[in-house]
Amino acid sequence: MVGVDEKRIIRQLYVNNLKSITSDLSVLMRQLEMSTALLESFISSLLNTESLTIDSEKNIHLTQLGRKQISVVMTGGTYDILHIGHLFTLEQARFLGDALVVVMATDKNVKRLKNRLPANSMDDRSRVLESVKNVDAVIKGSETDFMSTVDFIDPDIIALGYDQAEEERALYEDISARGHSHVKIIRLQKHVPGKSTTKIMQDIINHNYRK
Repeated sequence: MVGVDEKRIIRQLYVNNLKSITSDLSVLMRQLEMSTALLESFISSLLNTESLTIDSEKNIHLTQLGRKQISVVMTGGTYDILHIGHLFTLEQARFLGDALVVVMATDKNVKRLKNRLPANSMDDRSRVLESVKNVDAVIKGSETDFMSTVDFIDPDIIALGYDQAEEERALYEDISARGHSHVKIIRLQKHVPGKSTTKIMQDIINHNYRK
C-alpha cells in the first residue's frame, strides 16, 4: 500500500506516459511542485517496492506493479460547450478512482453520431477540458477501433454518462474479449437538470434572434 504522495507520483508518471512525456527528476519536480529532497525520498521508497525503475539516462518509469497502485477511470464524450452538467459528471467520475482519463470524440465521430459537426474543434475542446481540475488527461478517441483506446488507457473503471448509448452488458463482453475482464463499468448519475449542450446552443440562438 502506498501513501498519498507516492500515489501522486505514480499518477503523474502514468499520465506522462499517456502523453509521451519523458519523466526525469526535474520534470516531476516541476509538475508535482515538490522539493528535490522530498521527491527523491518518495522515489527511493517506490524503487524499493519495485513500483518504479530508472534507466541509464535517469528517466523514471512506472512498472506493472506500480501501475496497479492506482485506479484509473476512463470516460468520454464530446464536451462541445463545457457547462455545469459536464463538471458534475466529471466530478462523479474522478471520485471513482485516483486518475481520470477523458476520451475526446473527434470531429469526424461527432458528425457520424450526431449528424452535425461540433461548434468547437477537437483541439479546442481538448484544451478547455484539460484545464478542469478533476481531469488528469485528455486522449483523442479512435475513429475506427474503440477497443484500441481501451488498450492504450488500460482503465480499471469505465464511467458511462447517464445518456450515453452504450449498454453495460454488451460493453463488458467486448472489453472482456479484449482481455479487460477486470474492468468495472459504472453508469454515472443524471447531470444537473436542464443543462445540456443542445439546450444551451438553442438558448443562445433564441437569445440572439428573438423578435
